[in-house]
Amino acid sequence: MPPRTDFGHLPLPYILSDRAFLQGRGQVPAELEHNRHNFQQHGFRLAQSARTVTGFWNERNDYRQAHRLPVLPSGIPVLLRVEPDTDLDFLRSSFGFEIVSEQEEGFVIVASEEINLNRFIEAVESFARNEARTGNAAKVYDFIEDQTCESRLRLLLSEQLMENWFQIDDHLEYVIDFGIECAGTITLSELKPKQEGESDEQYDAKRQRWERKRAEVYENWDELRLERETQFIRIVEDHAGEVLGMVDGEADYIPDSFTIRVRISGLGLKDLVLNYPFLFEVTEPDSLQNEVPCASESLPNLELEIIPPNDDSPYVCVIDSGIQEEHPLLKDAIDGASSECFIPGESPTDTADYVREGGHGTRVAGAVLYPNGIPRRTAYQQPCRIRNARVLDHNNSLIEQIFPPALISQVVNQYSSLQPATKIFNHSISGFAPCRLLHMSAWAAQIDLLSYNRDVLIIQSAGNLRNSYPGPVRYGILDHISAGRPYPDYLLQDSCRIPNPSQSLQVLTVGSVAQENINTPDLVSIDSAEMPSAFTTTGLGIWGSIKPEVVEYGGGMVLDGGYPPSISTPPEVCPELVRSTYPHGGPLYSRDCVGTSFSAPKVAHIAASIETIFPNEPALLYRALIVNSARWPRWAENHRNPLAVIRKIGYGIPNLDRATTNSPYRVTLITAGERRIRAREAQIYRVPIPVELRNIIEEHDIRIDVTLSYAAKPKRTRRNIKNYLSTWVDWKSSKVGETFDSFSNRVLLEGVRGYNDGEGEIPWMLRERGDWGTVQGIKRGVGTVQKDWAVVKSNRLPEDFCIAVVGHPGWDKDADASAKYSLVVSFDAVERDIEIYSQIQVAVEAVIETEEIQVEV
Repeated sequence: MPPRTDFGHLPLPYILSDRAFLQGRGQVPAELEHNRHNFQQHGFRLAQSARTVTGFWNERNDYRQAHRLPVLPSGIPVLLRVEPDTDLDFLRSSFGFEIVSEQEEGFVIVASEEINLNRFIEAVESFARNEARTGNAAKVYDFIEDQTCESRLRLLLSEQLMENWFQIDDHLEYVIDFGIECAGTITLSELKPKQEGESDEQYDAKRQRWERKRAEVYENWDELRLERETQFIRIVEDHAGEVLGMVDGEADYIPDSFTIRVRISGLGLKDLVLNYPFLFEVTEPDSLQNEVPCASESLPNLELEIIPPNDDSPYVCVIDSGIQEEHPLLKDAIDGASSECFIPGESPTDTADYVREGGHGTRVAGAVLYPNGIPRRTAYQQPCRIRNARVLDHNNSLIEQIFPPALISQVVNQYSSLQPATKIFNHSISGFAPCRLLHMSAWAAQIDLLSYNRDVLIIQSAGNLRNSYPGPVRYGILDHISAGRPYPDYLLQDSCRIPNPSQSLQVLTVGSVAQENINTPDLVSIDSAEMPSAFTTTGLGIWGSIKPEVVEYGGGMVLDGGYPPSISTPPEVCPELVRSTYPHGGPLYSRDCVGTSFSAPKVAHIAASIETIFPNEPALLYRALIVNSARWPRWAENHRNPLAVIRKIGYGIPNLDRATTNSPYRVTLITAGERRIRAREAQIYRVPIPVELRNIIEEHDIRIDVTLSYAAKPKRTRRNIKNYLSTWVDWKSSKVGETFDSFSNRVLLEGVRGYNDGEGEIPWMLRERGDWGTVQGIKRGVGTVQKDWAVVKSNRLPEDFCIAVVGHPGWDKDADASAKYSLVVSFDAVERDIEIYSQIQVAVEAVIETEEIQVEV
């Protein structure tokens, strides 16, 4: 339970909202400028390439007809290279292409309904003749003559499928996930702001016309999605294949695409990959990584009085292998009425944990309730109630018939709709291979969408390395060591990257650190206390996002003196966990298993404690408070390579006290309720810093932490956060000694440019650009949880510490499109040499009492 204190979190004073000043684009790219000046050569070169591709596809269609292959929709896939980071809609408006997916380095897969590519050829030849309104042809750098399709295959296929592509047997069956784009060429133009001289009546009429168009566009998108689903299923069945799963009939679906799992012959797989024009991703299903327990130790009998959770305690849903619900240490917290098994072919009421050697979901549930091990000889009140969603079988695996995006959608929708609703989900399930970095996976994107729609926090284990695995996609720990890559250096290898769906922007991904270490003549720990666990996977995540965001104590690993050495996990390096006794008996709890599966529920415990205090606040605030409470351990503070630190442990180890309470030397300020921000909008918050704290004679070290947590709608066919999210958000802060007027001038569109009375930037660790902060090579604004921290002398603090939350245009042109967010700011006297809570509390209350501002309460 969170400790009771008089030092509660304070409201963060909200000052104003206005149009944001957004930086424009930089210089014109050299290649674009070259194409404009050499228009004749460039235009005719593109036309010639298009004619070559047309000839190739005519031959391929003749071949398919001759061999009586299933009828495909009209059109062909085309690979282009365009101006990087440009708005891709020009490919629709100028050439009639359907944008299938955005790739790296300016590559784009498009579909053309015309096999002869007449519209494109006419447009680029008009550009070659320097005709008016043809300039978009210069943005098309190359029309790829990919007659072997190898270039497109490398963009579509997972690494494993690409490696095995030429060994695929036409007559064998394969289980494959196909990602299919379904936005078509349907576009929604942006509603223009009210113009000077435009009356309210005129603007209202314009908006009503736009809203009618929006409804029509959304209806057309739904119809196209249904058409493509039906069409693709028909082609699979024509190849004697079988559909195993898809997100179907759900309110929570990704608007531009769908993913479908099928069992299909090698011939059908190759036909679809090579010829179906709307594919943007083809992958094999994830295989799971499971923790392997060691022999259980004998622990003393308990003399523990267990007090059940309060009636109003929060609920945590454990999505796992089931739970031994009658376990003496768990039974009082289990909400048995809501328990359900989601495994096809098994009874919905069969929710027990059948995983051998002590279970898995039982251990996870126990770590939510007892994050620091089992208390001894005392009374202990359980902090929350547990809801049991069994999705893993007795082998701790997802069966083939389960399609993870559909499963997570079903579980989250069901449990978040109960009364009382579930807002916190523990998901200690992940794939084995490193996540792909090009597009967000269907599993991860579905989680992102659910987090936006359902106000939930999904806490995700980072995933584990195996003791031994030969690679090449994922190597084991011993394989790294034997190859001359020692601990902890091997954790920075690509093969140690977090697996699917840990790269989801909305989940709170939790890695592991060791809690104890051994050093004897026979056994030596690989890892040390508070160092990354030898098995934990690491970041960065997709598009350079910080993953895992936090770490918790999940155990360590030990090497023996053999040659070659072997790995073990003796009790001394294992966390103490509740243990299932079904069906073969054994101790009620033990130290016999390690893994990120057990570090994640310790963070779920913190989330539940926050919900106890703030039951009506959004889950985004819970995530913000957890991340804001995280700190690097002492070994990391002055590390020579801070980027390596953040890749291994993210923002550090969270702390229950810092997340839920304050002290005379620490104060935390938070937004309250659901905050929304539109693109091109800035919302400014102001924390008054008392003059006593800014006394020029005194110098106290004050640590400032700022954490923004936001959510927006995803679009899976895009490849960076600016195009993946409907609206993306970042934040800006005051400079040292900067006034409120100076800050607002910098941030707002109507501000006076060049007026700045600050004395330089606050020494943030990360900053807005990868070459600005103390940690070089990483930007704080890539993820949807953005934390930064700095230590500033108290006499250099500004009179008003200001934060602006800024919205930026993403893929959604809807005038009502917005992102949701929560914001947390904390101040901490590092040396505990000056009391700051009461001073800032008085100053904030004085601001709130004025009539000039609004405030979050």
